Amino acid sequence: MRFTLRQLEFFIALAQTQQISKAASQCNISQSSMTVAMRNLESTLNNQLFIRLPKGIQLTAAGERFAHYARKIINDSQIAIDDLLYQPQLEKGTVNIGIAKTLSAYLLPAIILEVEQHFPLMTINFIEANPQVLTESLKRQETDFSLLLTSNIPPDSALNTEIFIRSPRRLWAAQGHPLLNQSVIHLADIENLPFLLLDTDEYPDVITEHWRSQGGSPNISFTTTSFETVRSLVAKGKGVTILSDLVYRPWSLEGLRVMRRSIADSTTYMDVGAVTLNHSSMTEAATTVLNYLRRAITRQGDES
Repeated sequence: MRFTLRQLEFFIALAQTQQISKAASQCNISQSSMTVAMRNLESTLNNQLFIRLPKGIQLTAAGERFAHYARKIINDSQIAIDDLLYQPQLEKGTVNIGIAKTLSAYLLPAIILEVEQHFPLMTINFIEANPQVLTESLKRQETDFSLLLTSNIPPDSALNTEIFIRSPRRLWAAQGHPLLNQSVIHLADIENLPFLLLDTDEYPDVITEHWRSQGGSPNISFTTTSFETVRSLVAKGKGVTILSDLVYRPWSLEGLRVMRRSIADSTTYMDVGAVTLNHSSMTEAATTVLNYLRRAITRQGDES
């Protein structure tokens, strides 16, 4: 059984866009080449990875599982290349980095060891807080920059934002949930279902405003600040939620399956990036660390 990294890149693009035409455009190939590459990949794996819908594709259960491994393979191959190209830096200094609670929980554990190994002589401090506290701290120059959900940051002339990842939000539901039998899911299909609300990093305001813009509102049955509580309750069939791919994990702590599906008329994103102080120069050490984090975080986004 053999497949190429290029095939995996095509498949990841298809899983992200859920449309042959968009995936082909993203990979700079023709639609026919994308179709042939995916047909050959399915033949190699002896599994159907996706099904065609009137307006795109939907990953099968096997496709969801394989997408996880495909992202990991591509990510690990890039790490191997980076390990050869980017040797440990010998700069010294202290860099203070603000970080949102969501990113502290899901992004920081994945990159902190890599960052520390790359900058062995630096003192790098991560400070977790809510966005308003971190932006005010940045203005007071108590931190060098912050890693935040930039989609939740209101316009501010004093701040500069840069997006590293655009992580789409999708429906999470328990395996076997009746809603998953529908070929296409709309926001209205979810409106009367028990909705599990994650209360962190301004998300309640973001999601309720999105519902309101679509002429509806979520039927909130439970609110919590715990990602794992949401995941466990979804897996047990106690409700559904809408969260980003970056924080998606297919299994709860109890070993129960969590499925995710796109919502046809509801496309929102959790943008992750850096916030810096406008019209102010960062130290050389902070700039070096930010440049490295940009690559590391982008890789994590590709893997999700």
